[in-house]
Amino acid sequence: MIALALIIPTAAWMSSIDDQHSHSDVTLRIGVLDHVDSLNPYVGLTRTSQMFYSLVYDGLQSLDENLEAAPNLAVSCYAVPMTDPELQATGAPYGSVWQYNLTTNAYWTDGEQFTADDVVWNIQINANNYEAMWACQPSSYFMKDAVKIDESTVRMHSYDRSTGTPMPASYANMISIPMLPKHMMGDLNAFDIGFNWSGVFSDRDPPIVGTGPFIAPPDIRKEWLAGDHLTLLRNPKYHAKPDRSLEIHFDKVQLFFYDDATAMRLALTNNQLDVAEFPSDVFSTIVNDSQAGHLKNVATYKGLGPAQDLVYLSWLVRSGPNALGGSAPNPAMRDPEIRKALAMATNNEYIADDIFHGLAEAATTIISPINSMWHYEPTQAELIPHDLEGARQILKDAGYIDTNGDGVRECANGSFAVQNGLVADDTKLSFSMAVPRSSDPGISEIAQYLEEEWAGVGVELKISSIDPSVLSLCPYELDVGLITRSGPLDPNEVLFTQSGRAIYGWSDSGYSSVQYDESYNESVISMSYQARKAAVDECQRIHYLDLPYQNLVYPYQLYAWSNESLQGWGNWSDHPGMSLENTWGASPLLFTLDPVSPVHHATQTIAYSVSIAFGVAGLVLLGLGLRRRFAHRTS
Repeated sequence: MIALALIIPTAAWMSSIDDQHSHSDVTLRIGVLDHVDSLNPYVGLTRTSQMFYSLVYDGLQSLDENLEAAPNLAVSCYAVPMTDPELQATGAPYGSVWQYNLTTNAYWTDGEQFTADDVVWNIQINANNYEAMWACQPSSYFMKDAVKIDESTVRMHSYDRSTGTPMPASYANMISIPMLPKHMMGDLNAFDIGFNWSGVFSDRDPPIVGTGPFIAPPDIRKEWLAGDHLTLLRNPKYHAKPDRSLEIHFDKVQLFFYDDATAMRLALTNNQLDVAEFPSDVFSTIVNDSQAGHLKNVATYKGLGPAQDLVYLSWLVRSGPNALGGSAPNPAMRDPEIRKALAMATNNEYIADDIFHGLAEAATTIISPINSMWHYEPTQAELIPHDLEGARQILKDAGYIDTNGDGVRECANGSFAVQNGLVADDTKLSFSMAVPRSSDPGISEIAQYLEEEWAGVGVELKISSIDPSVLSLCPYELDVGLITRSGPLDPNEVLFTQSGRAIYGWSDSGYSSVQYDESYNESVISMSYQARKAAVDECQRIHYLDLPYQNLVYPYQLYAWSNESLQGWGNWSDHPGMSLENTWGASPLLFTLDPVSPVHHATQTIAYSVSIAFGVAGLVLLGLGLRRRFAHRTS
């Protein structure tokens, strides 16, 4: 009886587990601390929004696990050689015509085939509506048009928008434009797409029509409005399998939105999430508990990520209004000596080591060191040191003196700010700072640190909290913004935003420099790596010394994941493109993750066999016991 009691529930339990796995519905559950702020890829600004778009839409190219250009909807692309009849006939320079050879295996999620007509429409609507299609301006500024060669071949022509003459576009192998369906959107005007479209087709199933690795279910907008999570279903016809033998081995992706990092940590450790990115303070507790043995089956990663995060101060250095009409209340900061003194009064190493708990690197130039192909590190002579006494001396020599003894310097008659009519005599060196409301306490700690540190050199800082999405659009009527930004690996986007071409658009500082713009133009037209690298380096050098940005730190990506449900997370140190931060196309991680159920099945089989063995042994012992009792009664 005891043996049977052992066997039956054990067998039933194992049968239940086997049945559960035989009807597998494996989900990758991702925890995030910001939301998808729009389902429209031309409107959303948050990192989570970019992740979402990469799951449902494709670009022409992607980034592989080594952060190199990889095929996507374009299986190959190249600058058309000078021997081509078109270039010979037109005399257009090399690099001004790019050819994209498209996959024939991609289908929109409503069943329509993806073709060259879709690519031509996407390029044309961006090229011809530069202001309305604002989200892709760094890529589209130099786009002239696109021409269909055949159903799977497109050529794009680039030009100087200000003169109309053909011009090379060295970055055209990595243009950041999500491909949208022409057959669904061809009748919409550019302004509606760029600003008003909800991102869904309310009368269609699926309501989002893309070519990406996942499909939106019918209730996606309802989920988005509820604000708790978003669910996406695996696209069984995704073109990566026939194109590159890549396949996704789970059924769903769910993005879970959290307002509190501690609650997200609890969800991960309770196997309610598979992976999440954490702020530095909570990440440190996960690492400590894991090392102490309190957390099982949880792995962590820290390091610079493919999003190239940079935390920086953006000074509103342009005279007159900024992009959306705001203007700085104290234009004295247009004096580069003030910005240099404040940079010297800021200890980036302290911010990285103490405020970010060592989970960041002190920043220098605007391209992160993770991007080793393009990052420029200033020479020892160019580096701006942390030197409080030197900062005080610079301000004094520049004519900024505390004349009334209240601890805040004033602008004297001989100062740059007064001589150039920026401010009146005796205007205080008091600046207003916009700080985003952030789930990472490190951001507010930076602001407090700067307020205290700058007071030590006689500069007052007044801090205002602001919504991060508003700050990213740079409408603040404040002197400086504390901003975190990310960007693609090709340097064009970040360099474009600092050029004069981006003023009243992507520029958040209003910076303009003749020398910088000359170098930026060279970075666009240079078709050899060596020549382009020299121009990109020069842009970074000029920008670093001019200080429209005061770069503070390169934050690490801080991920933790559970191995309970999924395996195959890869080596992010050797292959940084495996990260979920790789949102320029489907992250390679999506194709390496596997359910752990086969391992569980093996364990279950052993457990089942052991339980049967014990049960059989129990029955044998029971039989022997009954036999002895029977024999005893008989005798």
